[in-house]
Amino acid sequence: MSQQPILTRAFVLAACAALMLNLANFLLVHFPGLLQQLGAEESQIGRIMAMQALGAILAWPFVGRVMDSHGRRVVIVAGCVLYVVAIALYLSITSLGPMVYFVRFLDGVASTMWYAALFTLGADLVPASRRTEGLAIFGAAGLITIGLGAQFGDAILTYAGYRALFLGSLGCAVVGLLLSLTLRDVSNARASASGRPARGLFAAATQSNLQPIWYAAFAFFVAMGGLFFFLKTFVATVNVGSVGGFFTAYAAIALALRLFLGWLPDRVGTRNMLGIAMTSYALGFIVLAFAHTPLQILVAGLLCGAGHGYTYPVLFSLVVERAALHERGAAMAFYTAVDWLGLLVAGPAIGFTIVLTGYAVAFASVAAVLVIGVASFLSLDRSVRKLTG
Repeated sequence: MSQQPILTRAFVLAACAALMLNLANFLLVHFPGLLQQLGAEESQIGRIMAMQALGAILAWPFVGRVMDSHGRRVVIVAGCVLYVVAIALYLSITSLGPMVYFVRFLDGVASTMWYAALFTLGADLVPASRRTEGLAIFGAAGLITIGLGAQFGDAILTYAGYRALFLGSLGCAVVGLLLSLTLRDVSNARASASGRPARGLFAAATQSNLQPIWYAAFAFFVAMGGLFFFLKTFVATVNVGSVGGFFTAYAAIALALRLFLGWLPDRVGTRNMLGIAMTSYALGFIVLAFAHTPLQILVAGLLCGAGHGYTYPVLFSLVVERAALHERGAAMAFYTAVDWLGLLVAGPAIGFTIVLTGYAVAFASVAAVLVIGVASFLSLDRSVRKLTG
């Protein structure tokens, strides 16, 4: 019996929309450099960057409710429109006043709308028998843009400036909006959403077999925040390597693992793979903490990228697998909220730690958070599995 196809027209269109929107987002990995030029130290940079996460967290209950009651498409399109507005407002930032905080907040509201709804639609489009593999391929759109955003940003800032960077991000967001207009909801997801009452957002968040996932996801997203918020200032401070080089290695290995070994988590078991992947991410931070050469920066990028390559799709797949179909939107919205909560904590906490103790201790602390997160997942998940038989 032949396997159901993953690369359908609808899947490819949704992945292309995700690619352009993520590219708009990852070009802004260089934004802390502008904040540093405007006079912000790491702790203030962390607070400003975390405003994006605050906006996303405040928006997530609305996002999940609308997705499960009215479908994914309406949230995707509305989020893309708001995202275009938010990116355009970056062009107005010339100081560290209230405007920069507002723009980051609006960015977060818009991002959680298109991100949660678009990736939930991607899950709807993937055959259940090939879910982890399909979600890994869909998520590759985001991985590609990690490397491209960092490299394009390096090139733009070398020959132009931050205004050109923001214009490039705006152009990508507009293309993402246009692609999102072609998307349609999956009929079986809409039928299930309208035919059965959902228990509510917080019921999905407190579901016993989902709770262990939140611990691992929180640790992972705190670590991601540490990279995306502070790698730019770390490279500028120690004058070793480059943002583009790190994230190119990061994205290349993660993408290669997903495209050529995307079947591995289903083969060895998602729980086992999560432990291996998050440990690899932690090792990347340890190498980064003591990096003194460009080669060490690249090695750290490869370790972190290998960890990301499997951690995100495994967590994503576990949420989709364990949530009821008519509550998938709520569960994915909460998963996205955990993502943003990790970034909200990472900004001020890691920024403060850098100011207080330096980059080495801060990055080593992030590695410890990852180890604690995956250990908590394995322990709690084992207990839940015993209770449920």
